[in-house]
Order: sequence, then C-alpha cells, then structure tokens
Amino acid sequence: MRRVFVILLATMLSAAPARAGYEAAVQALERNDLRAALREAREGAEQGDPRAQRLYGHMLLKGGGTRPNPAEGIRWLRSAAEKGDAIAQRELGAAYMAGTGVAKDLAEAAAWYRKAAEQHDAIAQFMMAVLHLSGEGAPKDDAESARWMLGAANQGEPFAQLALAGYYRKGIGVTPDPLQAYVWASLAAQAKEPKAAATKREIARELSPEQRKEGDRLAKAWRPAQGGAQQAATDALSPRLRATGTGFVVSAEGHVVTNEHVVRGCRRVQVRKLDESVASAQTLAMTRADDLALLKTDLVAEAVAPFRAGGRELRQGDQVVAFGFPLAGLLARSGNLTIGNITALSGYKDNERLLQTSASIQPGNSGGPLLDMNGRVVGVTSSSLERAQNVNFAIKGEVTAAFLEKQGVAVTTTGGSSRAIKPADIGDRAKRFTVRVECLA
Repeated sequence: MRRVFVILLATMLSAAPARAGYEAAVQALERNDLRAALREAREGAEQGDPRAQRLYGHMLLKGGGTRPNPAEGIRWLRSAAEKGDAIAQRELGAAYMAGTGVAKDLAEAAAWYRKAAEQHDAIAQFMMAVLHLSGEGAPKDDAESARWMLGAANQGEPFAQLALAGYYRKGIGVTPDPLQAYVWASLAAQAKEPKAAATKREIARELSPEQRKEGDRLAKAWRPAQGGAQQAATDALSPRLRATGTGFVVSAEGHVVTNEHVVRGCRRVQVRKLDESVASAQTLAMTRADDLALLKTDLVAEAVAPFRAGGRELRQGDQVVAFGFPLAGLLARSGNLTIGNITALSGYKDNERLLQTSASIQPGNSGGPLLDMNGRVVGVTSSSLERAQNVNFAIKGEVTAAFLEKQGVAVTTTGGSSRAIKPADIGDRAKRFTVRVECLA
C-alpha cells in the first residue's frame, strides 16, 4: 500500500512542473517576454501538458520569441488537439483551412473544427456554420449551419449574433422570423459589432411597435448560455428527421414539386441531392385535394424534369417508370427505380385526377416522378392501396402542370420520340432532377 502511495505522489509531483511551465509561460507573455514564454511553454510541452503544447505550437507556428517553424508548430498543436484541447483543435482547423504548416485541406479543417465545436468552442462553432453554409469542406446544409451559428451566438459572440440575424431575416436554415432577427441584431449592436446597429434599424422597419417592444424585452433578458444550457439551446435548432419523401425539380430557379402529405406539419423542410448536398426549402403552396406541394429551394439543378407534351394520350397498358427514394436508411441512397404499366386511367373510386400503376411505390417514394418511356413526367407518385398487392396511384401530369402554372411556374414540356428509351437511361436522367425531401419535426 505504501509503495502505491509513493508512486502516486511521484506522479503528482512530476506533473506539477508541466502545470507550472504553462502558467509561467502565461505570466511571461503578460510581461511581454516572448523568449521566456517560449522557454517555459517548451518545458511544459515536453512534460505532456496539452495547454503548454498548444501554446508552444502556436508560438512556433507564428514565430513568437523565435523564428517561425510551421512544421514543428503543427506537430505540437496536433499533440494537444489529440489530447482533447479544444483551442488546439480549433487552431489546427485554422491551419488546415489556410494551409499554414500543412497542405490546405478544407475537409480536414472541418474535422478539427467540429471536434472543438462539440466542446462548445464558439469560434469553431462559427467556422462550422460557415463551412456548412458554403458547402466547402463539409456538406452544404443550411439547417446545420444555422444550428452551429446559434451555438456561437448563444455564447455571446457578436459576429455570430449578427450573422444569425441574417439567417432569421432571410430564412437560411430556419423559418424566416423578423422578430428573432431583430433580437439577435440588437444583441450584436449592444456589443458594438460593426453594421449591427444599421441592420437592427433595417429590421425594425419590418416590425410593428408591439413587436419592437417585445424584441427589446427579449434582448434585455438574454444571457449567454454555457455548457449543458448552451447545448440545449443549440439543439433547439436541430430538429429530428420525422419522415422522408421524394420530389423533383420543375424550374431552373429551384422549384420542387412533391406531395402535400410529405410536407404537412413539418417544422422545417429540406431537400437532399444524390451527392448528399442539402438545401433548405420553403413551402410556397399546397393543395390537400390534389396532394401536391410546391417548394422553393436554392438548389442549382443539374436538370429540370420535362413533362409530356400534347399528342398521343396516355393509354391503359403503357409502360412507365417510377423513380424515388423509398425507405430512407434501408435502401440505396442512389435512389430506386421500378418499372410497371398504367393499369387504369383513373384512381380509387374512379378519381379522374389520378392514374393507377403497377410500378411499385414504397414509403418515401411519395412525390417522385412517374415517367413514360421517353423520360417525360406523366404523374406524381402518391400512394398505394393498403392490403392490395401492387395497386399504386399517381397524380396525373396535367393536374400537376395546372397546379404549378397556377403558382406561376411554367413547366417544361417535350414531345416524344417514336423510339423508347431504355429504363436504365431514364433512371440516369431522373437522378439529375429528383431529390429526397426531408420533413423535420
């Protein structure tokens, strides 16, 4: 027992100089004695103190008290980062982002920023928001960007508060909310963040006197959140995935059509392309009678879905292809293609606005395109008849086109060729304009 005690005491004493080394380095910095700070930081770093390793690495990287040695600085920063030091993780992310001491690598920068952000480092949270907003180094995801920006803003970073005001003003990853925008701009203005006061005045013009009064009250009552409270506040902007469906792009401006039941009751809607890039979506119009919804996104579409033009009418027995994203998380992310026939020119109980098809429709397929053998939209997949095998319904293409045109979106139409396209080629075309629609609760 005595031997164990002696070993523990020796361990504690051997660790003490490392702590002293870091503290002595900080005191030297306060005296502006860079050489002494460098010496003390090195002593603490060599004894394994991650704080000292981070400080020593930073000084080597920037040339504090010595000539810059970026490679050695990165080595010490990495050692501290791998021990879990959040500031070192953030600085390593910055090094990869700028290409300082390492090859520029935005994905690696994002990986280190995320580690620091998850430890509530506000600057790292801000950087994660920037990367998710730009889609560089991290998947483009406006909702995730807003979540991290809220984390930084909730810790009192005025530049993040001002940025978050813009998110709420423009609806970037959040539902547009001028009152929230006013509150965050007010907080940034209190901290003297440049342009915050002007932004606050601009937003104030959009509010009633009662709303401005409420916004001032909320800003006055606000307090920075830390630790668990900060995480809870951040998670409030991180809703869970409730359901998924399918949609397809119908305009070069990023309009997407899907089923009304796919987006009904969603707190937020987003769309995801095959490359996993994500864009927030605003619901412009819905009709429950026809089970159609029109979304507006900032997607840069690879292609716009063509609708079947006038000419030969669709006939019972015509072959069709359905493309979509059924059973998300179980089936392939690359989408699912099924082939079938038009089995009836009307739907359940002779509903003339529907088609019946044998092309299989699974949960998650809803809102996807039903295509003829020239790759043109003839319907929007909608539902299946429960307890009946292979009885599926789609909203007719002409009904969908009328709905879109009523909303000011003119569909693209094309004539058909006498020569059918192979189903695999139709699928390749559909992948370019079909997206997964995600309902967040």
